Amino acid sequence: MRHVWSLLAGIVIAPLAWLVIAYGQAVITESEQIGAERPLWFGLILLALIGLALGTVGSLRVSPAGPLVVAAGYVGATAFLIAAPDAAQRLLPDVWVFLGELVVPASPVTSGVLGMLGTMLLIAVLSPQRWRNWPRRDEADEPAWSEPLSTRGDGPDTFNGFADLRTPADMSGVDTPSWSAPTKV
Repeated sequence: MRHVWSLLAGIVIAPLAWLVIAYGQAVITESEQIGAERPLWFGLILLALIGLALGTVGSLRVSPAGPLVVAAGYVGATAFLIAAPDAAQRLLPDVWVFLGELVVPASPVTSGVLGMLGTMLLIAVLSPQRWRNWPRRDEADEPAWSEPLSTRGDGPDTFNGFADLRTPADMSGVDTPSWSAPTKV
C-alpha cells in the first residue's frame, strides 16, 4: 500500500511542482524589472516551498515509486529537450497567463532546473534502504535492556536483587579476568 500512496503523491506533485517552478521563475524574472507587482521574495518563497515538497518526497523513508515517477518525468523532459529541441518546443505550451504573470512552462526545462531536481530524486531512489520494507512492531529487534530483567527468565541474568547484577566482563563468558589480581607485598 505504501507504493500506491507514494506513486499517487509523485503523480500529483510532479506536474504541480513543474508549474509552480515555472510561475516562481516568472515572478523572479518580472521582479527584476522596475515596477514589478510582486516582490522578489515571493518567487523565492514559491521555489523554496516546492523544494521542501520535492525534498520530502525524495528524503523520507517512503516507497521509492513516487520519487521514481517524478525523477523519470523531469529527467525525461530534459533529455527530450536535448535530443529533439524542436519537437519539445512544439509540445510545451508557449506562454500562459496565470494570476497576472506571463508563465512559460518550458522555462524550468530549458533552464535545467527540472533536470537537476530529477537527478537528485533519482539518486534518492537508488538508495537500497528505500526498497526495504519497514520492520513491523512484532518483528523488530528490541534491545535486551528494553524489558525488565525479572521478566526475561533466561537463567543467570534474571534480576534477584542488586547482588545478581553483573558487569559486561562477567557476562562475556570469559572465566579469567583480563587483569592480574594484586599481590601481597
